[in-house]
Amino acid sequence: MMLLNNMNEEIKNYLDQKIREHFHNGLDSQVLKIEAIVGYIQNKRIIKRAPPITQSATPIINTDITDVAHITGLAQAITSMTTNLTGNPQEGDTLRIDITDNGTARAITFGASFEAGLALPTTTVISTRLDIGFVWNSVTSKWRCVASV
Repeated sequence: MMLLNNMNEEIKNYLDQKIREHFHNGLDSQVLKIEAIVGYIQNKRIIKRAPPITQSATPIINTDITDVAHITGLAQAITSMTTNLTGNPQEGDTLRIDITDNGTARAITFGASFEAGLALPTTTVISTRLDIGFVWNSVTSKWRCVASV
């Protein structure tokens, strides 16, 4: 019986050691993967998504694929930025819209999907790029204006 107890103890110790080695190796492997990812993204810039936006009275902007919307050569008033606004924004998402008219100042109506943190601009300045920055407000489910220059 003593021999059997010793053998059971040796087997137990052997299995414990193998389990610790396996766990340790697996953990090291995960740590190495994380370190590789961190090393890859360190000192990199985030490239904003800026698909082409056709100038229109109701511009089409999908916030799921757009971080920056460039609207150039605006030839009519924007009657609603909300009408063709789509996407499922999340807390902390940002959206920048820049608008340049075609040499004539144009009115801008933002609509129900936008709110003023800062005053929303209501018109373009002739041939001058207007940059407007927004942050998604999950409390009100609106794009909040945080900058306008």
